[in-house]
Amino acid sequence: MAGSGKIQYLLHDELAQLSEEGREIDREFWKKEIEKCGSDRDRLMAVYEKLQALPMRADYPYEEPSALADIKKASKVDTLPADQFVPVDLTYFHGAWLGRCIGCAWGQPCEGWAMPNIRKWYKEAGKYPVSYFFPAQSGENRKEHFSTDENINGMGLDDDTRFTVLNYLLLKDKGFAMDAYDVGNMWSHKLPFRFVFTAESQAYLNFINCEEITPWGKPENPAEVMKVAKTATYLNPYREWIGAQIRADAFAYVCAGMPVKASELAFVDASFSHVKNGIYGEMFFAAMIAAAFTEKDVEKCFDIAMATIPANCRFAEEMKWAKKLAESDLGREELMDTLFETGRKYNWVHTINNATFCIAAIMRYRNDFRGAVAFAVECGMDTDCNGATVGSFMGALLGREGIPADLEEAMKDKFTVGVTPYDNYSIKAFAEEVKALHEKLNG
Repeated sequence: MAGSGKIQYLLHDELAQLSEEGREIDREFWKKEIEKCGSDRDRLMAVYEKLQALPMRADYPYEEPSALADIKKASKVDTLPADQFVPVDLTYFHGAWLGRCIGCAWGQPCEGWAMPNIRKWYKEAGKYPVSYFFPAQSGENRKEHFSTDENINGMGLDDDTRFTVLNYLLLKDKGFAMDAYDVGNMWSHKLPFRFVFTAESQAYLNFINCEEITPWGKPENPAEVMKVAKTATYLNPYREWIGAQIRADAFAYVCAGMPVKASELAFVDASFSHVKNGIYGEMFFAAMIAAAFTEKDVEKCFDIAMATIPANCRFAEEMKWAKKLAESDLGREELMDTLFETGRKYNWVHTINNATFCIAAIMRYRNDFRGAVAFAVECGMDTDCNGATVGSFMGALLGREGIPADLEEAMKDKFTVGVTPYDNYSIKAFAEEVKALHEKLNG
C-alpha cells in the first residue's frame, strides 16, 4: 500500500526520517538491505518491520513527543494567559486570507526551485530585487504558469489554499469537538486522492484501508479506530514534512486572538498525518497567526507560538536560530544564502527548513508585507507554501490596508480551490464567512 511511490522508494525515505528523528541506524547498511529485496513486497516489508524496531540513540538531545498531553508538558504553554474572545475587525480576516492567496500565487511558478535559480531568474528578467510575482520571461527563457506576472488573474488551484477551506468547513460542521477521525472523513468525502501528496497520501490510504472505517457513519470509538489505522505512521516516511504546516490557517482564523486554542485544534489536524516536528510546525504557525490578529508586536507573536511547542525540539531550536540570524547585521542575500545552505540538510519539503525561511522573512520585514513575502519566496524550496504562510501572518498582522494595492489588484478578489462552492469565489466574501464563524464559535 503506497501512494507517493513504490514501497522500496518509501523505505529509502524512511532511512532519512529515522536518522533525523534520532534512531540508531546505519543508513548505508540498510540501503543495501533494501536494494537486495528488489521489488519483492514481502521481503521489503520484513525490512520495514526491522527498521521500525530500531532504538533511539542514547545521545539524542531532543524531547519530541507526539501526544498533546506530552507536548504540553514539554512546552511552556502554561505560562501563556488564558485565551479570551475579543471581536476582530474584518480587515484582519480579509488581510490574512488575501495575504495567503498572494503569497501562494507568488511562489507557485518556482515551487521546488533552489534559491540561486530563483535569484538568477529575476536578475535575468531585469526585475531584481524581488518585489512582484514571478516573471514569465527571463532572458531567453520563459515559464508558462497561470501565476506569472503576465498571467496572474486571481488565486488558482493549490493545496495551500484548499486545506484552509477544507478546515474551515470542518470547523463549521464539527466545531471545536472535531477529532482526527473527522479530518479523515472530511478528506475522503471532499478531497480527491490525487490532490494530496507525500504524508497526506499515505495518511489518506491508511485511513480508508482501515477495516474499522466504513461509509456508514462515525464509529462509537473513533480514538481506538485511529490507533488501528496508524494514519500518521504506517509506511509514512514523510511524517515530519511540510504538509501539516500548510493546514494551520483555518484554525488560526477561527481562533483569531486565541493562540492556545488555535494550536490545540492544529494538533488534532496534524496528528492525522504527522508526528513530532511535523505536528509542531502546524501548532506553531496556527498560534503565531492567531496571535497576530490582536497582538501587533511581532516579537510577542513569536514568543507565544514558541510557548505552544516542546521547548527542546529541533523545530524550536531552529526557529530561535532563524530569528537571531534575521535580526543580525547580515545583508539580505547573505542571510538568504545562510538559510538556504543550512536548510539543505533536510528534504526541500521538510517542515523545519521551510519554517526557518518564514521566520527569517517575518523577523527581517516586520511591517513590510511585500518585503516579507518576497524574501520567503526567494529563499526557495517549498516557495508557494512559504509565501502563503508568511502572507497569511503578515495579512493578519497588518490587515488588508497593509497589503500593497498592486498585489491585491492581481488577485481580482477571487480564488479557486476545487471545493464546492469555492471556485471563482470572492476572497472578501470568504473572509466574511470566517469572521462570522469566529464569532459564532467563540462569542
